[in-house]
Formats: sequence, C-alpha cells, structure tokens
Amino acid sequence: MLEDTLIEDDIQPTYTAAAATDVGRVRPGNQDAYALRTDIGVWAVADGMGGYRDGDVASRMVCEVVLTLANYATLEDTIDALRDRMSDVNNRLYQAALRPVDPVVSGSTVVALVTRRTSCVVLWAGDSRIYRLRDGSLSQLTTDHSRAAELETRGEPPDEEPDYAITRAVGGEDVLLLDARRDRVRLKDRYLICSDGLTHELADERIGALLAQGTAEECVKALLAATLATEARDNVTVVVVDVS
Repeated sequence: MLEDTLIEDDIQPTYTAAAATDVGRVRPGNQDAYALRTDIGVWAVADGMGGYRDGDVASRMVCEVVLTLANYATLEDTIDALRDRMSDVNNRLYQAALRPVDPVVSGSTVVALVTRRTSCVVLWAGDSRIYRLRDGSLSQLTTDHSRAAELETRGEPPDEEPDYAITRAVGGEDVLLLDARRDRVRLKDRYLICSDGLTHELADERIGALLAQGTAEECVKALLAATLATEARDNVTVVVVDVS
C-alpha cells in the first residue's frame, strides 16, 4: 500500500518548513546555524565545532552557501553547486588554521536536504542529522561522523564514556568529503534536520513521538521545549520540513 502514496513524477509536491535554534542551558553562545530555502527546496543545519574558536563564524559561513544558492535547472546542478561552494568554505577555514600569523582553528558540521519534485538527496559531514517520519515510522537518513559511531560501525564495544569527537567537518581537512544519500519523497513525509544538541538529549523514541504531532511549526516548538526541559548541555537547532 505504501507505493500508492508515491508522488507522481509529473506532480510538483508542496514543501513547508519551520525552524528554531536555542543556546541551551549551559553554553555561553550559540554556534549553531540553519538555512531555509523552501523556494528552491534546500534546507540545512550547521554546528560550529565544539570548543574551537570562531565556531559560530564557521557555521554561518556554511549556511550562507545555502542562503545565497541560485535556483539551478536540475537537482544534479544544485548538488554540484553545493559541493563546490562547501569546498570553497572548507578551503578558507582550513587555510585560516594554517596561516603563521594569528591562525584561527574553526570548523562546522553540515547536513542538507535537497529536493526536486519527487527526488531528494541528503548531504552531510559531521554528526548533525536528518530523520524521516513516514507512516509513523522514524528513520535516520544520516550516519554520524564521530569516534563513537565509528566504533559501532566496526562492531567494537563502546567506550565507557562515549567519545562524540567529530571525525569529519567543513574545515577539518584539506579536502572536504560530503556523504550523500538519495531517496524518494512520499506524500505526508516529514523530515527533521537537527544538531546534536537535540539527539544527545532526546532518545529517538521521544523524537519520533514529538515529530508525529501537530504542524511543522508546532513540532519545532515541542522538540525545542522538550530539549530545554533536560540539561540542554549544547546548542540545539531544529528544522522540520513537510511534504504535501
């Protein structure tokens, strides 16, 4: 029966989105950023690198790529442009860390949802995530680039204290590697794009339950409120995208 809900190729789906970010209850400043380009079907979240200097600048540079993106003719053109411009930001951040006078070590995760009619692509580096809620079932569409996730992938036992250090990010290496996942959208799909300030505080079961209720804007408020009701040790950013 699920195939009956596939959006036909000749139908232009409607996307609506809502977003919010908060400093949390511990951090002195907010190094998260988000970008909404519902007009061209692109949404992104960036999380400035932990304790690095100027992490907020790095995350804003990443999101500026999305905010200034042109409306390209095809999905592939959009993806190529995103990759090229993210690589430019990566090079600027990496070179700033290497300069002999006043080096600035900074970086940012990035996760982006790119859509065109019935197709979507997820691009990411780091541990900011995208989830999809479909027919009441929550699926994580990204895999974290972190030391803890790498241990799990290799089937090794987790450390007593999980090491969430990022192993890939914009500005982290001389060459930026963005993972990509291609998928198809269906009517009534709901996508969640978020920073780890959400996922380190709320279990997937809680996230799925909150994501299943209300409008996109109501969902964003509920997820943010639930996070701030915890220790909220990190900045938190939430973007919810609906397909109708």
